[in-house]
Amino acid sequence: MKNFPKKLSVLFIGNSFAIDTTDHAPALALSLGVKEVFFGTLYVGGCSIKMHFDHASENKAVYEYHTNDGSGWKMVENFTIKEAIGERAWDWIVIQHGTGDGGRYTSAESYAHLDALISYVKALAPNSKLAFNMTWVGEPTSTHHEISSYGGDTAKMYDDLTAIKREIILPKKDFDKFIPTGTAVENARTGYDGLLTRDTYHLSYGLGRLIASLTLLSTICEKEVDEIDLSLDGVGNYEKALAVESVKNALISPLTKTQSSLK
Repeated sequence: MKNFPKKLSVLFIGNSFAIDTTDHAPALALSLGVKEVFFGTLYVGGCSIKMHFDHASENKAVYEYHTNDGSGWKMVENFTIKEAIGERAWDWIVIQHGTGDGGRYTSAESYAHLDALISYVKALAPNSKLAFNMTWVGEPTSTHHEISSYGGDTAKMYDDLTAIKREIILPKKDFDKFIPTGTAVENARTGYDGLLTRDTYHLSYGLGRLIASLTLLSTICEKEVDEIDLSLDGVGNYEKALAVESVKNALISPLTKTQSSLK
């Protein structure tokens, strides 16, 4: 694939959804023509924006730090946000929300500490670009509290998720990019008979995670992908075409679900 950057480094300040989003990103980036990659993911299960800010302001070494330079994922424990940011001159630093504080990420209160977290990151990495990753809704049958609080009405949850992103995230000038992963997943659901989650909440290891990684790379690199040259278990030509279409439609309409033309 032409015109992708020769080098790319991305740090996620996240949780299990960040692990889902970045899993295939290094291999996918290399297959698209990037020559040197480095991905880092700071992980605390369910970690919310408030929790990230608390950990940052108290310099708590509570994170698993997952890294991949194209040769596979490695992990070390007891890392701080400050240590990870200071490790290199990151091209991109990505923030997303989580659910560990019990707050729904569809409510404005869940983003009360976002400006403070952004200021912390920018002070340590003034030359890095910032992005916000929009996560996805689970299956109607999920027993996770984020879904059960909606009575299984995932369509309503998606509407609320997009509304809060339109209200709070998109107007923030500090974010250079908005990554519409949640919308890409919704788009793919309109053309896929199976589930895109492995446990009704986290993305499936094959197609689900591929869609997330492709959304990430297409967004921050500002490049359309026409085909995917990456072998993944359970991901055939139809699934790859669906991923490409779903991501393209999400980049056109980041906060509106688009029906697939492949089904």
